[in-house]
Amino acid sequence: MTKTLCVVVVLCVFATNLFAQTETALPILTSKPVVGYTPFVKPVLTCQCFKIDSPPKKRGPVLSLDIPLSPSWDMVQEERIKNHTIQFGQSGTSWKETSRSKGWPLPRINFTSSSFRMSAEGGVIKTQGANLSRTMTQARVSLEGSLWFVLVGADGFVGQEQIPGIMKGVNFDADFLRSSYGGQSWWGIKLGDFNRNFIVGRYGRGYVRTDGEIRFIVPSITEDLDWFSEYLEEFKTESASVEGKVKTKWMGQSVRVDWMKYSKVVPSPDPLRFGENYLEDMWLRTETEVMPLSHLGVVVALTKDFRGQNRLMFINDYSSVRVFIRLAF
Repeated sequence: MTKTLCVVVVLCVFATNLFAQTETALPILTSKPVVGYTPFVKPVLTCQCFKIDSPPKKRGPVLSLDIPLSPSWDMVQEERIKNHTIQFGQSGTSWKETSRSKGWPLPRINFTSSSFRMSAEGGVIKTQGANLSRTMTQARVSLEGSLWFVLVGADGFVGQEQIPGIMKGVNFDADFLRSSYGGQSWWGIKLGDFNRNFIVGRYGRGYVRTDGEIRFIVPSITEDLDWFSEYLEEFKTESASVEGKVKTKWMGQSVRVDWMKYSKVVPSPDPLRFGENYLEDMWLRTETEVMPLSHLGVVVALTKDFRGQNRLMFINDYSSVRVFIRLAF
């Protein structure tokens, strides 16, 4: 009995070792996903070799308020008004003079999105020259929008300037009043985003009108005399411009070149006596924007005229250097 038990134990040990040696080896796992082992399980990658960045999001609309710090204005020289040659444009005697304002300069409001922008400024302002004071009331509005690469837009202005005591005689004084308005529309091509980087080309046509009036003040006449027209000029306009802008997180730089041609609606038979039939303007304008804070910055605008400033016949303009405080929302 003891011998039989020993034999059984020896056979069990021998069989266990035999099965252990013939056991099937497990497959070696690799880093490659196994395809087809189940249609419902997504293979897992052990590493990611390329990082794909999501496309940049477009910046939302921006509303900004520009508060001018430069009080200087360019306007028609008073001698041109006294000599009745304001409607002659840049020809003749000196064309412009620069005066400083006595009040707060006109603020500017801007609204800009990726494909649309609007700008508006206006108000009442007084300037003090060497001998005369002027009261100006004027407003400007400009808007444009794009669909795909096609750009359309329009702008317009109204202005009125009154100069009391422009002429003084022995028994009378004279006041001067200028009223003007005009506008234009354009179409063009736009590439880019108004809130980031873009380049734009425009071509437009429009109309402007200016009317100069004089009122005499005679001390011996107690009632005010009526205004009578000194000149009335109407022009058709043709314009072209190219503009580009580069914008970073803290800074922005824009450059714009404008050309404008004025053609009298009713040509003058004698340009030497009644003013030229064709006038031109060409100017370069740059704006440098620095925004150290997300909602507060400074804008410096520089203007260089190449062919006079015939636009001063219709409306006064800031001088060649302007500085704004910009509040953005």
